[in-house]
Amino acid sequence: MRPILGAAALLLLVGCESVSSEDVATDAMYASFEATGEGEGVHATAILKVGGASATTYVNLEGGDRLVVEAGGVEVEMTESFVSDLYIYDADLSSVEVDTELVFRLERDSGDDALDSRCSLPMGLSVSAPEPVETLSRAIDDLEIAWSPSGQQDPVRAVVSGDCIWDELVEPQGDPGAATVPAGTLVSLDEENPAACVARVEVQRRRAGTVDPAFGEGGSIVCQQVAGSTFQSEP
Repeated sequence: MRPILGAAALLLLVGCESVSSEDVATDAMYASFEATGEGEGVHATAILKVGGASATTYVNLEGGDRLVVEAGGVEVEMTESFVSDLYIYDADLSSVEVDTELVFRLERDSGDDALDSRCSLPMGLSVSAPEPVETLSRAIDDLEIAWSPSGQQDPVRAVVSGDCIWDELVEPQGDPGAATVPAGTLVSLDEENPAACVARVEVQRRRAGTVDPAFGEGGSIVCQQVAGSTFQSEP
């Protein structure tokens, strides 16, 4: 199973709380669904909240309520993990082909089901730059990112992360196959004592879907393909 949250993201959990699904109607929930492909397999995640997209009250499924995800006729029940009061639901599916539709379903023991949140998997990709052997200075070197194939209809973005830097989101227009992070853009976590670390570039090709309207607070859903590379990031 993938890590739920990075160290920096854990700071966002301060002040969050949870509530049992038995005490929440479906039309009071906000749903967040994501399916991520790396190679042939797909990792699906789901988070339910009360109070909208920016809320910090997370739903803990109890009393017979459950989440399932289906792709290509194969259905898998999602399993629960949690950090503090953040509840996240995960499932892994194998051999999911491009353009396959994934359907997320909230099935309730009592109350309204939400059975029709769906998105389809975009084309996969590979990253050719940066190369793992590269050493780049955050102060003086541009970070060049390259991926293929390019020119697809689904938009692409890149996330640069590492133990010594703040995450940086790069969002080029469309799917150009390359993007540049200018020197001086990446910021050290400790600017007074900047450190070196192995940093990761993850390129994501994303395709939005539709969330079941039974979730009265709305939601988000995306299917994506990801690929990445690493480099040595120096101050």
